[in-house]
Amino acid sequence: MQDHFLLFILFLATTAIVSFAYAIWRGRNDQQILRSILQSSPIPTFVISTDHKILHWNKALEGLSNIKASQVIGTDQQWRAFYTSPRSCMADLILKDKVSNSASLYSGAVIKSKVLKDAYEVTQFFPDLGEKGKWFRITSARIKDSSGRIFGAMETLEDITDQKTAEEELLKRTKLESLGTFADGVAKDFDSLLSAILRNVFLAKISANEEDKILENGLAIAERASLQAKELAHRLITFAQGGYPVKKMENIGDLIRETVQKTLAGSNVTCQPVIAPDLWPTEIDAMQIRQVIENMVTNAKEAMPDGGVVEVIAENTATGTNIRTMGKGSYVRIIFKDRGVGIPRENLSKIFDPYFTTKEKKERGGIGLGLAICDSIIKYHNGLITMESTVGVGTSFFVYLAASPDAAVEGDK
Repeated sequence: MQDHFLLFILFLATTAIVSFAYAIWRGRNDQQILRSILQSSPIPTFVISTDHKILHWNKALEGLSNIKASQVIGTDQQWRAFYTSPRSCMADLILKDKVSNSASLYSGAVIKSKVLKDAYEVTQFFPDLGEKGKWFRITSARIKDSSGRIFGAMETLEDITDQKTAEEELLKRTKLESLGTFADGVAKDFDSLLSAILRNVFLAKISANEEDKILENGLAIAERASLQAKELAHRLITFAQGGYPVKKMENIGDLIRETVQKTLAGSNVTCQPVIAPDLWPTEIDAMQIRQVIENMVTNAKEAMPDGGVVEVIAENTATGTNIRTMGKGSYVRIIFKDRGVGIPRENLSKIFDPYFTTKEKKERGGIGLGLAICDSIIKYHNGLITMESTVGVGTSFFVYLAASPDAAVEGDK
């Protein structure tokens, strides 16, 4: 009887040991599966334990943060991936049941995920990530082991910078098109009224007595003001509709050289345009593209009031340029680069808006329509203008014009 009892006790002990060993194996197996999934994921991800210590830090997050997993595993420094000082991340808030306190930590609204149960997400801009900052959709949720026990929380960061940029560009285009339609109608009516005023000013001038100097001077002032107003009306029409471009195939190299030389004549800013010898022909309205080049060079000149060198480069390129809004094809890219004061980051998204200007004195030509007009002209040439700027370093504008490598240009031999 005693032997049977001992065998029974031994059986129970063996069963407990096997069960315990199996539980450990299964837990480790769960961990290994999770680790394999995380490491192969292209989405930056980390996992923390219930005591907020980092359990996993995948390769994608290493690439984004430039922080190796070995530097943070076992610590509570998950904030280092995104912030410069300690603070709670979304995963921390979920484990603490304090998601309701997220408003003080995130600029966007934290909402429940539509895809995952008991998960939350928020869209946040991180200005210190990348060259110009990045937008991320942050998703976080508790995670459980195979027995249903909560052992931590996972947080992922989906880079949606391109999506945000595209949305902003679409919204901007929609606003500009609506404004353009309004501006076109107003400008045309304004132009007609000014034409009538100028005709009558001209008649009054030729009818005035030669000795009536006061009247003559007043008419001259009225004429100059009317001509300036008429020029503004034409600029508004150009902004609204691209000025009805009349395009033909051109070799743009000479146009660039002539316009740059004329624009910088007599100034303390110099430029030696670098033009590719085999620059492809482009179908353009030469007068309008001249206006774009003149405006680009003028902006660069005004950005360097103490003088300097403006770089102008014209080259051939194809759409392997990460330009999302351009179709596949061949383009001539014209680069205008200055080493001036630069443009603050908060103004970059507004630089092509009508009547937006960073100039303190709105002198002639500085009314804030120049870049809006350039953008409109290039748009109606099926091209694109982009820009990069760093305060204290300088600004670069990139103008893309559709090119035809095999086209013949009238007058070429």
